[in-house]
Formats: sequence, C-alpha cells, structure tokens
Amino acid sequence: MITIKDLQDIYAGKIVAETQKAIIRNNVPPQIAEKMCNAIDRDETAKHFHRFLIEWNEWLITQQRQQQYIQQCLNELYNK
Repeated sequence: MITIKDLQDIYAGKIVAETQKAIIRNNVPPQIAEKMCNAIDRDETAKHFHRFLIEWNEWLITQQRQQQYIQQCLNELYNK
C-alpha cells in the first residue's frame, strides 16, 4: 500500500528530476541535453513501474491469503 511517505518521496523525486533537467538544459548543448533529459524521464518511469509492480505483488499475495483462509474455513465447515 502506498503511504504518505511514498507519495512524498515520489513528489521529491519529481522535483529533483525537473531540477536536474533544468540544469542540464542550461549547461549542455541542446542535442545532448535532450538525450540526457530523456534518460532522466525513462529512469523516473522505470521507478514508477517498479513501484507499481511491488504494489501489484502485495495485492496478489493478500488475495491469495484471503482465498486460502476462505478455503480453509470452508474445508473445516463442511468436512466435520
């Protein structure tokens, strides 16, 4: 589950990335700056995707546990 701390980290990461891109755009030739900024954006996207996969995995584990619990309860109820 995403916490307030996670959201704050995402927001802080976005600020850092935008700051880095602004510095690059001001100090590097445009054709190189574009590639560097695109790399920063791809890294940010990869981090978000990784976070999504972690959340998805946690959700699946929770669903499996709930299903196991329900199955156990049904087995106990009808096997007695």
